[in-house]
Amino acid sequence: MANPMRSTDFRSIVEPIMNESFDGVYNQRADEWKQVFKEFQGTPRNYHEEVMLYGMGAAPELPDGMPVTYQSGGVLFLQRYIYRVYGLAFALTKVLVEDGDHIRIGQTYSKHLAQSLIETKETLGANVLNRAFNGAFPGGDGVSLISPSHPIVNGTYSNQLNTAAALSQTSLEQMLIQIRNAVDNNGKRIRLTPKKLVIGPSNTFQAEVLLNSALRAGTANNDINPVKSMGMLSEGQANLARITSTTAWWIQTDAPEGLKLAKRRGLEKSMEGDFETDSMRYKATERYAFGWSDPRGLFGTAGI
Repeated sequence: MANPMRSTDFRSIVEPIMNESFDGVYNQRADEWKQVFKEFQGTPRNYHEEVMLYGMGAAPELPDGMPVTYQSGGVLFLQRYIYRVYGLAFALTKVLVEDGDHIRIGQTYSKHLAQSLIETKETLGANVLNRAFNGAFPGGDGVSLISPSHPIVNGTYSNQLNTAAALSQTSLEQMLIQIRNAVDNNGKRIRLTPKKLVIGPSNTFQAEVLLNSALRAGTANNDINPVKSMGMLSEGQANLARITSTTAWWIQTDAPEGLKLAKRRGLEKSMEGDFETDSMRYKATERYAFGWSDPRGLFGTAGI
């Protein structure tokens, strides 16, 4: 049962001459998630599934007169995005509608409703990173997003910094080296390109120093800063306000199937009257799922 807002809740503005009221709508850094997640239209059913394949290894030498060697690829794992519906509503009484106050109040609370949905999406997106090191939230390969033991055909690979470290010149360079040594699902070297540093509010200023200092940060040596001089992180930093860790940090790469938002249905808004109470009800819902397909899209460390 809807719990409608009544005229008595707004007695200070439900008057022939309305007072100016503070609507309580703030800038909540909308669409931060778009800095790191790629949105796409998912399959029109109750889930979207992506198949992660493995190909063939390096070609062996073929001696003269010998038959060619055959290899076969296959499916390494399936990644499933299960759509969830998120929504919220509010109701206004018939008295507010009769007095014409529903227009102003409805407009204000429509903004609040929109911000609630924005907050939901931002929080869900940030939680993919907040839980990136937690084995209780595995991906299709059975381990967490950031793990030292992602399975491949002939072993495992790691997208976690070998030794946990706070964000610094040294640790940043070590993770960039690790990205350059990345392998595909057959263990062949691939050339991943690091794109941006992904951090929470606690690392904002340290990230700015590391990305934009001409010389190495935190030292009196006159060495150049190779991260800047080589353009290693050309897209700068992505600062997500809902990241809860004060120590964790990540580097996003150009792996094409990394962090994703599978959209089943976009934002839908609707309004209808309630027969029993004559209240006007306003509702907004959308359906989507956050996740990742290829963990190589993100390398990270929980920090110290």
